[in-house]
Amino acid sequence: MQGANGSPALQGVERTIATLGVLIASFMNVLDSTIAVVALPSIAGSLSATPSQGSWVLTIYGVCLAVVLPLSGWIARRFGQIRSFMVAVVIFTLTSWLCASATSFDQLLVFRALQGMSGGLLLPFSQSIVLRIYPPEEHGKALGFWGLTAAVAPVAGPLLGGFITDHLGWPWIFYINLPLGAFSVWACFTILRRFESETRKDPIDFVGLILLVVGVISVQLALDRGHELDWFASTQVRALVVVGVVCLISFLVWEMDIEHPIVDLSLFRSRSFALGSTMTALFYGAFFLSAVLYPLWMQTTLGYTASAAGLVMATTSVFPIISMPILGARLRRLNPRNVVLLGCTLMFFALLLHAMVTIQVSSTYLTTVRFMIGVTMPFLWMPLTVLTLVGMPPDKMDTATGLSNFLRMLAASIATAIGITLWDDRTVVHRADLIQAVSNPTVERQQFFETVRQLGDDPESVWAAIEFMVFQQSRTMAQQDVFFACAAVIVGVALMSLMMPSRLPSSTTRTVTAVD
Repeated sequence: MQGANGSPALQGVERTIATLGVLIASFMNVLDSTIAVVALPSIAGSLSATPSQGSWVLTIYGVCLAVVLPLSGWIARRFGQIRSFMVAVVIFTLTSWLCASATSFDQLLVFRALQGMSGGLLLPFSQSIVLRIYPPEEHGKALGFWGLTAAVAPVAGPLLGGFITDHLGWPWIFYINLPLGAFSVWACFTILRRFESETRKDPIDFVGLILLVVGVISVQLALDRGHELDWFASTQVRALVVVGVVCLISFLVWEMDIEHPIVDLSLFRSRSFALGSTMTALFYGAFFLSAVLYPLWMQTTLGYTASAAGLVMATTSVFPIISMPILGARLRRLNPRNVVLLGCTLMFFALLLHAMVTIQVSSTYLTTVRFMIGVTMPFLWMPLTVLTLVGMPPDKMDTATGLSNFLRMLAASIATAIGITLWDDRTVVHRADLIQAVSNPTVERQQFFETVRQLGDDPESVWAAIEFMVFQQSRTMAQQDVFFACAAVIVGVALMSLMMPSRLPSSTTRTVTAVD
């Protein structure tokens, strides 16, 4: 393969090093979305913050990341894809060091905001650069490699976070990014900088930019804070929702008529992009909610430690690590509709197994069902990602990856907010039903209560144990309801798969070539 100016395209060792450099940057970004979850109590205690304030370490990162994702296409056109990616890696690595070195909670929030903004560029740029590195016939395999970061990092985050926090201290959840970031910067600077994309200085759409930023921030804050503030019972949440919805609708109307939009919404005219990104968002929302809810339930209801829950969740990544690149390399020879239907069927039954857990469940059962969720990932992630992106013109690839990842992350936020609220609400309902059932007089219950009264001088401890059993049972039954809802979403994805083509679109994306 020859480049535009006669220099060879990437291959061999150079391509391997460049791939590792790009994927490591993407892995860091996704990892930092979840690694701080189990460290929040330590962070809050160390920096004199309340538990409620501690959650802002996650919120501000997610908000700033979500704001930047749709802007990645415009940033690439304005400053160059490779240059923007390298600057983002440098900023992400630097702010990781600053987060670890923060001496106050306010400092940490500022540095996490900057880290989230740079991370918002790592995700879409890494995806589009990987597609440029590999020839069209290997795009499935390339997306398989990239998909590992999205499948493994969310699960590895709590596992690494728990271990590092327990043994090294919370600053090291950020310090571990330093060698990873340094390698990524070196690989990109050494190999990829000569393959910079063309730039053009389009006028800046300030109106669209402001509407997008304000709308995304408002919606994201409403999703993140709604559960804590009791949703629409809170004036703050209502105001955020109104501002967010009005700004986003105004943004959509404005972008349709402007000559140089900040986000190219014409991508949704592509049936493959619209269908693929929508299906990916739905399935990923269900997957992400299961990854959030399961360890929370294990820790708050079954008494698992953070490290033990992380070990259970780690089995989710075993199958994707092995199978994603293999399936990606063979995807073009398969009917993607059948592959997605297989994935939906497997995930549907895996979620039903999630919903069948009891408070007496064994750790073997827990790890097995998480492994089964991991088995479903390649059969859904790979064909839907390829359907969304392959065939996209090169000049629209950065915008396409940014928009598709934005929809995916937004779906994860919405699913988490709805899922946690549903979990709490159904817990209240089930607890009331259980208490009513226990209160109904029967011969068996009267005998049980008589036994309790004869236990001695401390019947309160026995009643406390009964109350805890009711809590455990109601919490577990509520979790079952949430997983049934997730299974219903997967049924919807399966029905949508019937609209997929029987063959994936051919790629028009060029491999990486050097430019003057």
